[in-house]
Amino acid sequence: MTAIRKFKGISESLGAGLSHEETLLLLNAGYDVGAIAEAKNIKTQTVYNHIASLIREDKLSDFSSVITREQYLRVMEIAKENKEDMYQVLAKEMPLGLPSVALAISDFLLRHKANS
Repeated sequence: MTAIRKFKGISESLGAGLSHEETLLLLNAGYDVGAIAEAKNIKTQTVYNHIASLIREDKLSDFSSVITREQYLRVMEIAKENKEDMYQVLAKEMPLGLPSVALAISDFLLRHKANS
């Protein structure tokens, strides 16, 4: 990404909206979260935050490359049992930011179920 930016004459960091779009492009190109973080020189948690935002904006509807069903169900279980300490409990089990993706997916599914 740095090489592309230099070639295009872009030296400053991208704004939040463009950075999110860049994350979406890389995700759609088959990059995993770690590779996106490395390509963009950002933390994986930031990539997960981008993905959660993209889901909330209905720009991403295939989550299979980001989170497993088991991870999603685990977040939902902990959120139901212990919402206040959810992030601390899950931090021991999964990457930071992944619970936010699961919650965004839950909202996405509820929104689209209501529209069906």
